[in-house]
Amino acid sequence: MTNTKLSLAADTDASAVMAVIDDLLVTIAEENRALANGMPASLASSVQHKTDLADYLDAALAAIRAGTLSLGDMPPRQLSVLIERLATLCKLMSENTSRIHQAMDASRRRIDAIMRALRDTPGQVRTYGPNAMQIRTARDAPGDHWA
Repeated sequence: MTNTKLSLAADTDASAVMAVIDDLLVTIAEENRALANGMPASLASSVQHKTDLADYLDAALAAIRAGTLSLGDMPPRQLSVLIERLATLCKLMSENTSRIHQAMDASRRRIDAIMRALRDTPGQVRTYGPNAMQIRTARDAPGDHWA
């Protein structure tokens, strides 16, 4: 699959749905590995591709439920493989959600540590000048800031 917006065509069949599931499995597994290695969630380059694939899969599953996309002519073994892949996808997505939350928590901790360091270093605190454009260090600003 490419990184373009996918749409469910009238002639979509089970093999197209299977290909999207496979692409989603690879995409999420790669993102999980990157998140496990400490990549911040906001830097995940696969977010748009993952969203497009998930939207397509949602549309395909809705079409199956509505009866406009049939899997009835699928051989039982292929249907079994499809169900297995969907189960694997659910597990990967659960792991992905957990890893994204962990990455967001780590980012919050980094931001908190930076903010603490800035607050704990008063000589580096910056204030705006009277015209709100000029930035000066608090040490240079008029008045008794550290009393």
